[in-house]
Amino acid sequence: MNKIIYLVMFSIAIALVSGLSADFRMYHAERNFTIAIVTDDQELIDLTPNQPYAFIDSDNGELIVRFDAENENYPGYGKGVSPDSRYVFDDVFCVSNDLWEENMTIGMDIDLSSELQGIVKIYSDKSDEGNTDPANATSNLHVVIENGDKACIGFVIDTTGIKTGDYTGEMTMHAYPYQE
Repeated sequence: MNKIIYLVMFSIAIALVSGLSADFRMYHAERNFTIAIVTDDQELIDLTPNQPYAFIDSDNGELIVRFDAENENYPGYGKGVSPDSRYVFDDVFCVSNDLWEENMTIGMDIDLSSELQGIVKIYSDKSDEGNTDPANATSNLHVVIENGDKACIGFVIDTTGIKTGDYTGEMTMHAYPYQE
């Protein structure tokens, strides 16, 4: 009989402990949440065209860099770049750090897709790896941008030994909090 009483008391104790230490399951509240999806030149880390070769696409709001007659800024003469030539375009677009956090420095990796490597290289005065001028341009650029500052990106297009035609690729940008 004592065993039954102890077993019942033990079961009650386990039930109480389980009930008191249960994981939190639910809370319901309604709050406002707003995200503004804006064009690339209106973001907190914004991409701003700085030359006519770069523009914001009116359909999707993305930064586009075009050195051909399909550029919406195309003035009606010239349809691209020459073969066996080297072009340098300073400050084609700029990346700014307008994050709300004060003293938030960002690092940004800008990578050109394989379709562009060997033809296009990029550089910036904000490169912390020495890619600050056309002579040291690269396909994979790293820049450091202080809060409230901007990094302007230049392009070197080298068509030496490249066949005529259209070459299209992508530029991928990845920003993150920078720590020295």
